Order: sequence, then structure tokens, then C-alpha cells
Amino acid sequence: MGGEKGDPFGSIPLFAGLPANVREELQSHAEVRDYLPGQVVLRRGERGSSFCAILAGAVSVRPRPDSPRAATLGAGEVFGEMSLLSGEPISATITAERATRVVVVPRRSFETLFADEPSFRDGVAELLAARLRKTSAARQLEPEHVLIGVPPGHRDLGLHIASVVDQLDGAGSIRDVPGANDGARLAEELAEWREKAGPGERRVWVVPVPLVDELAGGLRARDAVLVIDDAADAPAAPTTPRAAQVATLRVGSAARRRAGPAAVWSYRLGDVDDAEDGLVIARVARWIARREIGVALSAGAARGFAHLGVLSVLEEADVPVDCLAGSSIGGIVALLYALSGSAAGALQLAEETIGSNERIRDVSLLPRSSLFAGKKIRRNAERIAGGVDIGDLTRPAVAIATDLIRGERVLLDRGPVATALVATAAMPGLLPPVESGARRLVDGALVSRVPVDELEGRRCGLRIAVSVLPNPSAESDVLAADLTRSIGGPLGLGRVIARSWDLLGFWHGASDAQAADVVIEPCTPRESGYDFDAFHAMVAAGRTAAEQELPAILRSARHLVRCAER
Repeated sequence: MGGEKGDPFGSIPLFAGLPANVREELQSHAEVRDYLPGQVVLRRGERGSSFCAILAGAVSVRPRPDSPRAATLGAGEVFGEMSLLSGEPISATITAERATRVVVVPRRSFETLFADEPSFRDGVAELLAARLRKTSAARQLEPEHVLIGVPPGHRDLGLHIASVVDQLDGAGSIRDVPGANDGARLAEELAEWREKAGPGERRVWVVPVPLVDELAGGLRARDAVLVIDDAADAPAAPTTPRAAQVATLRVGSAARRRAGPAAVWSYRLGDVDDAEDGLVIARVARWIARREIGVALSAGAARGFAHLGVLSVLEEADVPVDCLAGSSIGGIVALLYALSGSAAGALQLAEETIGSNERIRDVSLLPRSSLFAGKKIRRNAERIAGGVDIGDLTRPAVAIATDLIRGERVLLDRGPVATALVATAAMPGLLPPVESGARRLVDGALVSRVPVDELEGRRCGLRIAVSVLPNPSAESDVLAADLTRSIGGPLGLGRVIARSWDLLGFWHGASDAQAADVVIEPCTPRESGYDFDAFHAMVAAGRTAAEQELPAILRSARHLVRCAER
């Protein structure tokens, strides 16, 4: 057992009560591993394959990269059981705080113990109960204000939205502030309520639009503002509050108004009695209640057609996709989905515009900044999205690009959809940079592989990441042997460089995906990256991967929204 002497399981309380022969059998399958300070033991988003117990040292447990504090586990404590029992990815990154020795029990041995040994099963149950109590305590968040700013004549709509929010999670109360009101006194009331409210409580304030500005100074980062806009020719009056997250609901004549190139995305509503508008209100309520479902789509060139298969499976299972973020090909698919309003529509648009090598390749006779002229892609983008701005899409979708001159990450969340389609996937050397003012925009994959972080501002309750970047650890022995021969042979330099770029992309993408709640990884052949003729095979790979993860997604989504059983 990795050279470990004696019975290491005797020092682990969870295993100490097992019969000696059971511990002896377990040793023959387990492995002892040593980690240096800072080394990752388990990474958030990976599929769980083992159960771990700490023999010596300590590890930190960080649910998200931006978590301000990390929990610490020491000698005798265990981790990894939740992923094995639930079938969901690892929920936190485990890192060695100092020199640490860990005994690793493979999945099959863990499952056998859990099924056959009552004392072990009871111990795991107690462990899960204790962790649930700790998690519940850690999630006690500060009280939250939501302001719904209503123009004259729309108070009933504001109250209706507030009631839907209350029905959705029952976590708040409603305070109606009709007509003119003393803003200073109301600001005091907001502060007093926050002081007295319990952790995680929410109050929805339905207030006249002018009061939104007066109350903005007392808002915090977790608060939200929804402004109802009924102006025919101009946006509603309030400025953006300094701290809270903000959304706009356009109604009546404002809903028919074009967003314009400078506008970000907003909800649109015609008649509240219409079934479609009822869905819009449900989506607004999910945003307010932090119950949106967001999807982040990775870079990956032609492999990104797998994103279309994933979205198709989610749609067929009635899992609502409230918002999307994508980089490179992922940005294209996100925009096409939001442009068409459905997975089938996005698939059709993608196949018509970039679904084959012939549709995108136009070799430049005199190459300057790129091998291809890029005219075909630009022409197809203008054909399907010409005259449409991102603010007019069916749902919020953002794409990532890179400013080649300034070296900056650029968020394409407003402006022409056609420009965003071309810019997010302008692969350096293959397609020309896209001019946008003083910027020269190229492929977003240079700065962001899986943009889960762009879902944070959307108040998502479930973040799904789809990564089509090939996983080197999942590659076959045959491929490994081929790489070994190629690297040692003539012209091995090309394989070394290509392999290095593959690894760089995968590990950066894996790091980005850590912030997601569910990670879907379609199995796509690594040589298919630039084979745009493999359109249908990639879509099928996405469907297969999504169907495998669908039970976990439905479990996670069920408490957020109503999803169909499958």
C-alpha cells in the first residue's frame, strides 16, 4: 500500500471500528500519497473517483476561488464522500496547507464499504449531517433589499412581480410605497429593517421610480434593483445605483423600442395576461430571487459545436437557460441561442453559417494579419444578425473577446450582434482582427476559456459550465504512445508545441470552470479542433455528455424552477 507500514486506517475514526480483516482488505486497494504545501489534492469541478482520509498534515477546503475564507481539515478527517454518493462533480478545491499525507480509497472500495458495513455507513451519515449543519451556518447571509421602481400606472405590475418572488422562495416580505414619499425617511426605514432582519431575509420594496435614486446610497452588493421602463423614446429616469445589481423591464411602448447599440440587455413585456409574458415575469422573479440558471460555454474551435447538443438536451428536459456567457466558439453559440430563442434555431443558424470548412475558409491571396480573409464569416454574420443589437436578443448573452493592442479582456454585452459573432472567435493568424473603435478584437480564448465568472452578476442559483477542451488525463494509451513516438522522431517540434497549447488550454479552462456548480465535458476527438465538417458528430458528442449529467442537473434545478422529470 504505497510503502505505508502498519494499519493507517486505525488512526482514522471513521475506519477504526471496522473489523481487522476488512481494514486489511481495504489496505490492498488503497494508496498513500504525499502532498507538498500548496499542491491541489482535489479540484472543484472534477468527477469524484476516490474517498480520502488525512493521515498527517492539513488541507484547506475552498468552495469557490473567490471564497474569502477556507475551512481546514486535519489528521483523522476525511473528504470526497459527497461526490461519490451524489454522482456530482467535486464541490470544492482541496489544497495541502503544509506537508500532508493522505490515504486514498478508490470509488469501488468505498461503495463496497458503504453497502456492506453498517458502522461505516452510519459514520458517513453522521459526517454528512455535521457538514450540512456547518454549510447551513456558513450560508447565513446578510439581509437583502430589492427595489422595484414603478412609473405611474404600473404599481400593480410591480406588486405582481413582488408576489411571484414571494411565492417562489418565501424568503421575503413586500413593502408597498405608493405615491410621493419622503426619501430620507424611507432610507432610514430600509436601514432599520436590515438591522433587525435575520440572515438571508429579503424585503421587496415597490416604490415610485424617482425614489430609486434617493435610496441607492443605502444599497449593498447583494441588493437588487428592477426598474420598470415605459418610456417610448428614452430610457427610464434613474441612474444606475452604485452598489446593487440592476435590471430593466421594458413595458408597453418601451418594449417595442429598439435597444440601440449602446444599451445592455433588458426584459421586455407586452401584456401581463399573455402566456409568454407570464414566462417573462417568472424569469424576472428568478433573477430577483437568485434562482436563474446560467450556462457558460467554452472555447474550443470546431469542438464547440458540442455546445449545441448540450443546449438541445437542456431544452428538451425543460431546464430553462436564463442567461449565457461564451468565449470564442462558445461566444458564437451563446449569441446564436439568444438570437434565435431556441436550441433548434441556434443549431440551424450555426450549420448555415459555420457548419463546414467551406463556409468559413477563404484563403487570402496576400496574407497580412491572417491566413483567411474572413469575408465569408463576416458576410454570414451580417446575413443572420445584421441590424440586431445585443440588447434586443431574446435573453441575456455575452461573448468574450481580446483587445490585441491593449492586451485587455473585452466583454461584448452591447452593440451589433454581427460584430460580436465575428470578434469573439477571430483566431489570431487564421482570421483578421475586428476593428471596433480604437480596439482590435481577436479570439476571447486568449484571456478566458470558460467564462463562468460572467454569470456572477446575473444572480444565478445554478451555474453550468460546458468545456469542450480535450482532457489529457482521459486520453487513451494508444494516443499517449503515439505522442511519445512523435516527440522523439523527426519534426517532433510541431507535436511538442501543439501538445503544449492543448495542455495550456485545458488547465486554464479547468481553472475557469471551478466556479461552476455543474461541469459538462463532451468527449470530442482532440484532432477535430479545426474540422468544421465534423459538425453533426460534435453536436452528438454534446448530447451524450449532457444526457449523462442531466439527472444531476435536474436535481440541482428542481428547487430553483419547475423542470420536467426524465
